Amino acid sequence: MLLAGPVLACERARGPADAPAALILSGGGAKGAWEAGVAAALIESGLPLRLVAGSSAGALNAAMVADGRLDRLQQLWRTVTREQVYTLRPSVVMAGLLPGLLTLLALDRAGSLLDPAPLRALITETIDLGRIRASAVELLVVATDLARYDKRAFDNRTISVDALMAASAVPGAFPPVHVDGAPLVDGGLTGRAPILEALALGRPIGRAIVVMSYAPDEHASAPTTLRRTLEESLELVMIHAIRRDVELARLRHPEVDVQLLTPSAPLRLRPLDFDTDGMARALDRGRADARTCLDVMHGR
Repeated sequence: MLLAGPVLACERARGPADAPAALILSGGGAKGAWEAGVAAALIESGLPLRLVAGSSAGALNAAMVADGRLDRLQQLWRTVTREQVYTLRPSVVMAGLLPGLLTLLALDRAGSLLDPAPLRALITETIDLGRIRASAVELLVVATDLARYDKRAFDNRTISVDALMAASAVPGAFPPVHVDGAPLVDGGLTGRAPILEALALGRPIGRAIVVMSYAPDEHASAPTTLRRTLEESLELVMIHAIRRDVELARLRHPEVDVQLLTPSAPLRLRPLDFDTDGMARALDRGRADARTCLDVMHGR
């Protein structure tokens, strides 16, 4: 059994334990395994979930939480492989064989580095849209509209495979997804943990738990490759944006007990490294961290 250390971001709860709750998921590629463990443990412990929201990988987790099959959610993160999420586009592989400037031209024309077909197949096989439409848990998924420079939100009625693909389409890695004629990409560009969007709906929420898959004492190593430099930069922006939005939510919605839940220790998972053993450990840590957080919130 994995024991959790102190979850520094959790605080003593304000308001009753049975207050209607919102769960806000931010994703982080393979780190989504930890968030899945958190979500499952919170709900199994009796969290009165009214609304679940997410962007990026958090959008997929949010959809599966609304679906209601927590066993399926956890099994997915214990077994999913990199090949089920993405492969390199053949044109990108061929570009590496070209000389000089031709490589750059070929990469530019490829549109994206990764082939989205595996992820689309995974979402299609895993998500039951009918169950989501009938769910008592309200769903909010956020993507980014490149044409309007704005957020695009989907709910239980409007969610689709295309919407979930768009919410996870990291620019450059995956191509934009056209929904209703608009080019949409990863919601993390405008709201990685959509707490402000969730509370703006005006639902009777008494507690909101924002789940961020980066530990308080997480430190990046000096990046030595282009990929690591981009990853570290995007993660830095994401962490600061989530913490900013949590503080804004507390200021704008003082009636809501806004909690931030982070890992008790760094997960040591890179977003694109879908290591099965590492994700299984992250999921177990998420379950343990969620239980510890509940103890902190309720003074146990």
